[in-house]
Amino acid sequence: MKIAVLTRNRRVLVLCACSAAAHFALIELLAAHGTGTTTPEPSPPAADLSVRLVPLAATRAAPPRPAAPSVAAPPPAAPVLPRAQRAAPEAPSAPAAPEALSSAPGSAAAVPVDTPGPPLTQMPGRYRVRLPTAALLTYDVVRQPAGGTPAPAGAAHLSWRTDGDRYVLDMDGALGRLHSEGASGDAGIAPEIAREEAGGGPLVTEFDPAGHRVLFRATGTESPDNVGIQDRASLLMQLAGIGLAEPDQVRDTIEVAVAGARDLRIARFRVLGQEAVATRVGTLAAWHLAELAAPGMARLDVWIAPEQGWMPVRLRLDDGSASVTQTLSAIGPAAGPPWNP
Repeated sequence: MKIAVLTRNRRVLVLCACSAAAHFALIELLAAHGTGTTTPEPSPPAADLSVRLVPLAATRAAPPRPAAPSVAAPPPAAPVLPRAQRAAPEAPSAPAAPEALSSAPGSAAAVPVDTPGPPLTQMPGRYRVRLPTAALLTYDVVRQPAGGTPAPAGAAHLSWRTDGDRYVLDMDGALGRLHSEGASGDAGIAPEIAREEAGGGPLVTEFDPAGHRVLFRATGTESPDNVGIQDRASLLMQLAGIGLAEPDQVRDTIEVAVAGARDLRIARFRVLGQEAVATRVGTLAAWHLAELAAPGMARLDVWIAPEQGWMPVRLRLDDGSASVTQTLSAIGPAAGPPWNP
């Protein structure tokens, strides 16, 4: 009995000794890490703890979002090639440079004769044309310097010979000495050859309808032709034929492709209305057509009279320094065949 009590007392003593040793060790540990005081270090604010700790709910997977509307998938990307196999990017084509305009008397917009490509403008069936009747017109010529007094400058003539199929045209006056010959076609007068007298000799222009081109012998160049194209002389008869075929066509603006000695252009005439023209054969009601010439270019005005077969009863060419006007003095039938012997 004494042995059992003694054993229980020893166990109690051992437990007390262990507890005391643990307390002394804890006091020593706090003293070693503290500031000499046993006051415990205050805990950080609860707000800091909430920032550093990740809530367990945040680690859970978010619920799936509603599916977006289906769209077409983009095309697959091109495979990436090694640098050595990559083709150089194609350079964008440069815009075509504007064509330079060559100047010619009376031209509003002359076109270079060596310009490649299609004709300037397509005018098939735009105007109905009827060949005028053969006639010989004589004119009185007056020259007037800019700001000066008009003075007589001789006479001019226009000889138009035709059999309804072929024609020959000769004229000498405000436009110079011009010759044209050819035939009739679907678009009216169809010149085959034109000639202008110049100081160095005649300047010849040939028309090649089969090859759809115009040949300028003065420069050795050529240009695409145009439906209804005229030379500088036949232009006057084409204007008369437009009015002769259908008077209602003589309104607003009339456009005709014209081949000169060196270039091809579009002649544009504004219809200014009817005017009374005093001539030596009487006062005639004539339609006044004024060419829309660019500044610095010579301007041609034409008066065509319905009661005289729509023939030009007055012409005026004004180059800015002087004007030359020819007004009808006589009209009669043309003599001779419609072709040169």
